[in-house]
Amino acid sequence: MTTGTDARQPIHAYVGHPRDSVRAVFERAFFEREIDRLLSEAPGARVLDLGCAEGLLAELAGERLERYVGIDLNPPATDPRLVFVDHDLADGLGPVGDEPFDLYFASFGVASHLTPSGLERLCREIAAHARPGSLVALEALGLFSVEWPALWTTEPGEDRTIAYRLADDTEVHPWAPSELREIFLRAGIEPVRAVDRSVQAGPKVGESRYWPGLPPVRAAMNALVEGSLDRVADLETSLPPLPAHPAAEVHHELVARRRDLLKRSQGRSPEDLARDIWALEPETGEGYGHGLLFVGRAG
Repeated sequence: MTTGTDARQPIHAYVGHPRDSVRAVFERAFFEREIDRLLSEAPGARVLDLGCAEGLLAELAGERLERYVGIDLNPPATDPRLVFVDHDLADGLGPVGDEPFDLYFASFGVASHLTPSGLERLCREIAAHARPGSLVALEALGLFSVEWPALWTTEPGEDRTIAYRLADDTEVHPWAPSELREIFLRAGIEPVRAVDRSVQAGPKVGESRYWPGLPPVRAAMNALVEGSLDRVADLETSLPPLPAHPAAEVHHELVARRRDLLKRSQGRSPEDLARDIWALEPETGEGYGHGLLFVGRAG
């Protein structure tokens, strides 16, 4: 765990970190569904993409967008149809103009790359900038992920801040949905729903950096997506002992469900098996996984 208080993250930590097949197939599909839903619920199609990276939202939304602005520490090359802003969200919402957006969106755990006070500030500034009815959808890292059981009972703040490796180490702060709810309410954003992007297929689970003995679920899923059955055994491996906590029951039960599916799936292609296993992950918004998307509506 770290004790640093500077929310500014090193730009190089976000540049060139590897992508994988799970992201290309399953996580992209997750965001495509969520963006479809959000745009159908938002009062319009003017979108501010917070921590936009390569502009996935703009790519998935396509011609439905009325206006798009992406903010990032390292924004992509300018597209004449889109606007990108070089800005650190640790300094607040940034130079996005006075016109409100219909959807304020952050994917891939962006909310956890801010300190608690930084996230509170960002939410307050979004609420002040938005118009009534605008949607706010911010993704954080789920507190009850199997990646970091030692954090499950910690309070928000420095004791819950950990070094997380992308291209380099960067500090992150996982969140429980109840805590994000309180942050939204204090900012003047009415909570609507929460959804976990994935449960045990987080990209760092198998590294056991924060908890020893975790099976490499992500690597095994990548192998299946790429047409190989060589790592199926990793999907049946028991979890190591976990703290006495309701989240432990959820994670142990998911392994049991994978085992049962694999026993009944002889002859399935690796790709079909990958889809079946991904579908086993419980559709919750309880913060059990690597990504926790929390949605609210500005008042």
